[in-house]
Amino acid sequence: MKPTVLVIDDNEATRTLMMALLQREFQIDAATDGREAIEKLRTNQYAAILLDLRMPQQDGFGVLDFLKTNSPERLRTVLVVTALLTKREIERANSFGVCGIIAKPFDVEDLLSAVRQCVGGTDDGGTLGNVFCSSTPVILLIADLLRQFQPR
Repeated sequence: MKPTVLVIDDNEATRTLMMALLQREFQIDAATDGREAIEKLRTNQYAAILLDLRMPQQDGFGVLDFLKTNSPERLRTVLVVTALLTKREIERANSFGVCGIIAKPFDVEDLLSAVRQCVGGTDDGGTLGNVFCSSTPVILLIADLLRQFQPR
C-alpha cells in the first residue's frame, strides 16, 4: 500500500499540481486551510505533510503549533512548501524541526525527492534541512492546466 501524504494549501492550482505530481507514488489527502488540516491530523496518520504557511483562517504556523503540542514526533514529516519567506519566518519554521522547506515556485523533481526523504525513503534517515528551489512560471502554468481538467 502506498504511503499517504497530506497536502495543505489554500491555492487550488498549487494544491492540484502537487496532488497530480505525487499520486503515482503516494495516496493523497488534501486540506484547503489550517483548520481543515488540524481536523484531518486529529484522526489520520500521514507519512508526510506538505504545508503552506500563508493561508487564511488558520495559517501553517498554527498547524505547526498544533503538531508541536499534540504530536511533536510528526513534525519531522512536515515539508514546508511556501512562497519565499523572510529570514525570521525561515528560522521560526526550522525551530519546529520540520523535514525541510521548499520555496514556490518549486522544481518538480526537487519536490518529489524531498517528499520521498520526508517519508523516509533515504538511507541516512536525516532531515532535509532547507531546500530552496528556483524554477520558472511554467510550473504555475502547468498547475492551471491540470486544474482545468480535474473532475469537479
